[in-house]
Amino acid sequence: MQRCKNGMKLDDLRTLIAIAQHGSFRAAASALDIPPTTLSRRLQRLEDTLGSQLVIRDSRNVSLTPLGQSYTDRCQPLLSELEAATSELHDSSHSDPRGALRISAPVGLLTYRLTPLFNQFLAQYPEITLSLTHLSNQHHDYSPEQYDVVFRVGEQADSSFAAACIGQSQRILVASPDYLAQFGAPLHPDDLNQHSRLASVPEFEWALTNKGQSETIWINSPVRMAIADLNSIKQAAIHRLGIACLPNYVVTDALASGQLTTMMEQWHSPPRPIYMLYQRMGYLPAHIRLFIDFMRDAFQHSS
Repeated sequence: MQRCKNGMKLDDLRTLIAIAQHGSFRAAASALDIPPTTLSRRLQRLEDTLGSQLVIRDSRNVSLTPLGQSYTDRCQPLLSELEAATSELHDSSHSDPRGALRISAPVGLLTYRLTPLFNQFLAQYPEITLSLTHLSNQHHDYSPEQYDVVFRVGEQADSSFAAACIGQSQRILVASPDYLAQFGAPLHPDDLNQHSRLASVPEFEWALTNKGQSETIWINSPVRMAIADLNSIKQAAIHRLGIACLPNYVVTDALASGQLTTMMEQWHSPPRPIYMLYQRMGYLPAHIRLFIDFMRDAFQHSS
């Protein structure tokens, strides 16, 4: 446990900064990966050490006192600089890159694009470990305290992360040849309203644009199946349950084997960017920089 000369522990200061960033004890405890009781104890110890109230607590809200806000504003950049210097010294003392990576990613992107690249990276750097315990494509479920690198599909809102666009996801219409033989192949987007649609949550509506024109048609007819898992929708399409609109990287193998086929190639869904998000400010440890560069190069070569 790191301790300053006046007896203050740096973990207690990190607790105050996390509370200031997240605005609640529960969110701050989650970000620091500690129980709420531990967080409360650390905050009380910091206030006792400084002899001042830093946080105002009530049944609904948590806010900093003016003194707590001023103290946080002054200490946060100092703590970031201290941690950066410590990480830099640690990196320089080890010839082989090492460290732990905390990753968040969507299930479909992980399964069909990221996992093979993760395997290659870990094989190349045996002293680096990778932890991926949160699978989600939600745009507001991450913070720098929780993850080192976050992968997301679609436009991203402003956040404390830097966002690097590393590729694109192009959705295409697919169905089983047997399904199309039985129910007929649609020739125009409006025809999809007469077919069974298989939708991945939350992509209930499909936007299809004519390649030769600027016309865009939205398909929002009722869906026969809606699942928040791309592979499940793909399997439903293979089993002749309807037409799906899925990212090209999800159905590449099924198209090659003939299990699925495309239709209406003149109509396409607008491509969506694939982003790699990472810490915007401060020092990045060597193993995280290596991972970011590796993934950026890997996506560039694969595209």
